[in-house]
Amino acid sequence: MSEDLLKEIDADLRAERIKNTARRYVAFVVVLIIVAVAALGIWQYKSWQYRKAVEQASFSYFNITQPIIAAIPGQSISDATKITAISQLKTLSAKSPQAVRALAQLEQAGLLADQGKVKEASIIWENLRGDKTAPSDFRSLAGLLWIQHHLDTAPPSDLRNRINELLGQQTPWYGLLKESEALLNLRTGKLIEARQIFGQLSIDMNASPSLRERASMMLQIIAHNKTVNKKVSP
Repeated sequence: MSEDLLKEIDADLRAERIKNTARRYVAFVVVLIIVAVAALGIWQYKSWQYRKAVEQASFSYFNITQPIIAAIPGQSISDATKITAISQLKTLSAKSPQAVRALAQLEQAGLLADQGKVKEASIIWENLRGDKTAPSDFRSLAGLLWIQHHLDTAPPSDLRNRINELLGQQTPWYGLLKESEALLNLRTGKLIEARQIFGQLSIDMNASPSLRERASMMLQIIAHNKTVNKKVSP
């Protein structure tokens, strides 16, 4: 009888241990679920905050640039309008999510360059070019704009290195980079190389119509100058 009692007590103890283990396991699972739900809630809230910030920044960007976009083609934009927009874009870029910040920086630099303030614009382009958090297309565009505005002044070796660096990347600005390369070749006396690039661009259906037209015009100019030089040669 005592043996049966001991077995019964032992069975009860095992059952109690199993219950206690199950309670601890259930409590652990419940805690995990609570943590997961809380983390999901925090992530959703932060995502909502980010989307809201992007929407607000995009709306502000549109409002700032609207007077410039709305200008009639060929009509000059007043300096006062540009100065106001530059100031507002600078403020916007300082507090906006990255995608909108990069757009604001590009627009700000473009307006500065239009005012002849290429040095100030170049600082913005260089900062954006080196910003690893910015979208790659915006970074490469900043690099291209720097090149275009320094084709006549920067050391040819520096320009060629920058062009080759961007050409080695997957960028939507390939045609414009090749155009800059051809213009640099003209500057450095590489007439044959320049003519070859312009020839390729003039028939490249992936290039924009305006780029193909410019390339064709440059081919005509090169051919005309070559003919003139032959006539005046002794």
